[in-house]
Amino acid sequence: MSEQTERAPQQKQELIYALDIGTRSVIGLLGTKEEDKVRILAMEKLLHNHRVMMDGQIEDIAQVAATVRTVTERLEQQAGCKLQRACVAAAGRALRTEQGHSQREFSAPEPIDETIVAQLEAAAVADAEQAIQSDEGQQMFLVGYTAIQYRLDGYPLANLLGHTGRCLESHVVATFLPNGVIDSLYAVMRQAGLEVASLTLEPIAALNAAIPADLRLLNLCLVDIGAGTSDIALCRDGSVVGYTMVTVAGDEITEALMKEYLVDYATAERMKSQLAQAEQLSFTDILGLEQTCTSQQAQAALEPAAQLLAKEIAQQVIALNGGTPSAVFLAGGGSKLAGLREKVASALEMDPKRVSVAGGHFKT
Repeated sequence: MSEQTERAPQQKQELIYALDIGTRSVIGLLGTKEEDKVRILAMEKLLHNHRVMMDGQIEDIAQVAATVRTVTERLEQQAGCKLQRACVAAAGRALRTEQGHSQREFSAPEPIDETIVAQLEAAAVADAEQAIQSDEGQQMFLVGYTAIQYRLDGYPLANLLGHTGRCLESHVVATFLPNGVIDSLYAVMRQAGLEVASLTLEPIAALNAAIPADLRLLNLCLVDIGAGTSDIALCRDGSVVGYTMVTVAGDEITEALMKEYLVDYATAERMKSQLAQAEQLSFTDILGLEQTCTSQQAQAALEPAAQLLAKEIAQQVIALNGGTPSAVFLAGGGSKLAGLREKVASALEMDPKRVSVAGGHFKT
């Protein structure tokens, strides 16, 4: 009995609790780290009762916190323990990215340890933050950064650890969100009774999950199309080179259905989810009238919104990348919209074969 009691806290401590607080839903994941991978033990998803978030920004803190609490309680029942801390992915409305650089010289060659690398990266992030704050009228909060390149005595390296040298350089791309976005997220977590163990940006999390590090030598783009925002991440030459977003996403598709058929948000969401599954849609409009339409008619009504979504994505991808990437991967619920892949390819002037829905296409 005593041996089991001693093991229990260790097992709980090894649990990783991840939360995706999205515009349409909250998703909670429980897992354990096994070498360089995470094993998923349980997952819970719960839709918001109302439109409590717009374009990734939390508007009704109490309602979002209630949803997070429910997801947490369900996972606690499955895990048999209390969850107190969570890793959170933040939505990217009004995000800004900036590159930063730092350099450090020693009087004689020195071995490079983790502390030196951390200090070098922190100085590069501070350089990026200084550039952001000078351009912005509002206070910005760092939510993540990625090292683009290191240099040791003038030579580029992927990793400085363990090397010996005199002149060290670090280039990073750092991502920032307005303080108001972060403050509302932390308020939700406090009301839900949780601490924030770590905070990252949704496109950073999506890129890490969808594109293996050894493929980032290629110029690849990931577009995570959620309900409120479409988050974009780009990589090339072995590292991530930037993040951006557009506030055109799945909600614009839903709103197009609302306007065309005079239905509420929940009904339009249901209609949207049925487009690829049913030839005919039945619904009740806001006047209380029973209506029907074909999926083809609904798709035609969505055409302008879908074209706008593809156009906005393409413009941001080209602006961030400086041109058309080699391939684009679409992820998130919005990526399932029929014909969107082809529209994005057309807007980017790419071969449709080079635009794909993200999935298990790579050997791991």
